[in-house]
Formats: sequence, C-alpha cells, structure tokens
Amino acid sequence: MNKSRPMMLLLFAAGLLLAGVAAAQDVPDDNAVWSAFVGWFRTAPEEPDLFGIYAAKLGAEGVPAAEVRRRLAAIARMFSERLEGAEIFYDRAYSRPLTGNPALDAPRAPSEFVVEAAKGLNPGTALDLGTGQGRNAVYLAGQGWDVTGLDISQAGLDAAQANAAKAGVRIRTVKGAYETCDLDVDRWDLIAVIFAWAPVQDPAFVAKLRASLKPGGVVLFEHFIDKPDEPHAPMVRALKPNELKTHFADFELVSYEETEMTADWGGPGSLVVRMVARKRS
Repeated sequence: MNKSRPMMLLLFAAGLLLAGVAAAQDVPDDNAVWSAFVGWFRTAPEEPDLFGIYAAKLGAEGVPAAEVRRRLAAIARMFSERLEGAEIFYDRAYSRPLTGNPALDAPRAPSEFVVEAAKGLNPGTALDLGTGQGRNAVYLAGQGWDVTGLDISQAGLDAAQANAAKAGVRIRTVKGAYETCDLDVDRWDLIAVIFAWAPVQDPAFVAKLRASLKPGGVVLFEHFIDKPDEPHAPMVRALKPNELKTHFADFELVSYEETEMTADWGGPGSLVVRMVARKRS
C-alpha cells in the first residue's frame, strides 16, 4: 500500500475545506455590498435601468449570477432603510436637465390634486413633505399659506428656494428624514404628502403626522398603488389597493379615490391613490 496516499487524501480534503472558507470569505456582507454600490452610484451614468447596468458591471467582474441577484436584492431592501441612497438619487434627479420622460423628470408644475384639494381651505401653516424643488410649496405660498418644505435632498431644497424667489414668494426649507425629523405638535393646518415615498405603513409615522396637525387640519396624500403584475421597487413604498384607508383610520376621510392616470414620476398607466384626510377635533 502506498503509505503516502492517506496523507495526500487528507491534504486534498484540507485544501477543499480551505477553498470553501476562502470562497465564503469572498462573499461580501450587506454593509460591503451597500458601500460598493453607493460608491458606484454617486458617479453612475444617467440611465433609467441603473440596477441593470450595475448587474452587468458585476457580471463583467466575474460575480456569479446568483450572487449578483443576492446583492441586488440587498441593495433594493437597503434603499428603504439607509438614507444616503435616497439622498443621492434625489440629488441627481433634481440636478439634471429635463429629459422629456415623465418617469425620469422631476415634475415642475404643482400637483393638480393639490391645486384642487386646497381650494376653499383657509390659508394657514403648511408642511410639504418631500418638497423636492418646491413645486407644491411654492404654489401654496402663492395662495397665502405659510409653507415649510422638508426634504432629504439639499439639491432639491436649493432649487425650491430659487423657485420661490423666482415666483416672488417665501418658503422655509428643512433638510431632514421623515423618521428622525421633529414635526412639532399642533402646528400645521395642512400637510402635503405628494409622491413623497413617505413611510405611511409605519403606525408611528402616521401618529407623528396626526400629532403635528392642528385639530381640523388636513393631510393631502397622493402616491402610487402597486399593480399585481408590476410592483414598484421597495424604496418607493407604493401601497396596495385600499391599504391607505387602514393607515388613516383615525382620521376623517374627506375624499378618497384610486385611479389610473399619468402620474408624476410614473408616466401614463400609473395606479394612484389620492386622499384628503382631516384630523378629528
């Protein structure tokens, strides 16, 4: 018997084990996946399918297809959890020129829903969540409202102030995130939440909205509904049909509709929910 054979088998098995350990160590954790993506995202090309481009980049680097899928799933989930992703996304969106594609361009005109819903309301204090370039904040200020716009994007807030000055009105702007920003208590007569990616599925956030409204104050809400066969990315925080009613069950529903339309940020054929909800006195 070849006495060296058992030793060779042992060394071979050890080599396989070490190779497996090394391969496991080469798989980055979520923090590393996110860090690599954000570093690339800051200077990525202006394309509608950024995830597809990033997937192709990883594939060209030799990352296996299953691992590419795992990383993209982690990135999509972390976009809803980590503020810097949304901040970079909107800084880019609010800094680029118009492309003519409603799914890509930051809308400039005020929401038709806001224009209609604000009719007949006595101007008071208004908070525009996810104000962006200030299209709704500037409109409300022009109607006599004392408006504060909140956004995570400094590029958006800079544009909002410039647009307010151009329109001859004044607005306040605050840089902050929904989950951490203090909205105050009994302060607002109106809160606009218009395609704002706001976490209304979180009861604590809705409770914070309610507490910040004056008695009788209203929330104007407009956002996407997921289609069964065409869901939005998780970071959009799109809603299911009739879901919004459950989140605002403690409010008086003044008006509520779910409709297919050409939506800001979404283009034609978008499913959208529009709601006016009043805080009960």
